Amino acid sequence: MAAPIIHFDYDGSPYGQKTKTLLAALGIEFKKNDQPFVLPRPSLEELGITYRRIPLLAIGKDIYADSALIVDVITSQLGKIPTSPADKAYEAWGKEVFVDCLGLIPPEMLTKEFVKDRQDIFPALARPDIKTLRPSALANVRGRLETIERQFLAGSEGPFIGGSQISLADIHVAWPTKMAFSLGVGKEPGFGKEDFPKVYKLIENLPSFDPPVLSDEETHKTIRGASYTSQGAKGVAGNEPTGLKAGTPVSIESFDSEPGAHPQLGTLVAADSREVVIEIKDAIHLHFPRIGYIVRAQ
Repeated sequence: MAAPIIHFDYDGSPYGQKTKTLLAALGIEFKKNDQPFVLPRPSLEELGITYRRIPLLAIGKDIYADSALIVDVITSQLGKIPTSPADKAYEAWGKEVFVDCLGLIPPEMLTKEFVKDRQDIFPALARPDIKTLRPSALANVRGRLETIERQFLAGSEGPFIGGSQISLADIHVAWPTKMAFSLGVGKEPGFGKEDFPKVYKLIENLPSFDPPVLSDEETHKTIRGASYTSQGAKGVAGNEPTGLKAGTPVSIESFDSEPGAHPQLGTLVAADSREVVIEIKDAIHLHFPRIGYIVRAQ
């Protein structure tokens, strides 16, 4: 019996759109647990998760944090998609476009509640001039669309970067592009289908998804009753850079967040160059990437 796969996010999550698109592109069946747009997130807290970013992906009793690690585990453990040596560059490029898009957020969305909830992970939202940034953000995003149209898709007959078959590069490029369109750039002069026909064709041909939604109770019961499925790190090597040993109580937080904001506590289970694994409530294993995270003894 295949391990249950549960995706945690909210419908407007740009990074959640990325990981769900990848699952859909591979034809992987999954279910979804809806999370609130802002904290608190009681469903995750009930599982012992205080890490505050979305999405998360549960495969059995293993839960993966951060879209970079989620993409890696999907493509290494659940299915295969065409890849290239440039994929990490596409991934980094997509994150830069996401930052550009923060300046497109409509002023009515920038409520005190929203800004307070996000500013420790996206400091740009706390800029006093954030509501005046849209013109410059539009210029940045137009340049990004030019790159996709004239470079990434230039030698392709489409709809994807490699031709007729979707690849990991398309996943990395498409999600912030979809975010930009969701924030209204398509209605701006110079951003229409006639200006970027290949970009529009790429977005229109992405796979769709509509996963069944699990209640919090169903989600918790499913994960707690599942088996471990990880094919990643096993134990902690003697040359572990932090010097930490398996069984050590640790805290984990993002390098790019405000120090001390929403640390995740747990007991170190395994670590290698790709991931660090901790045990949390009910013996659930929570996985983080090594890159971009601080791991230290409690």
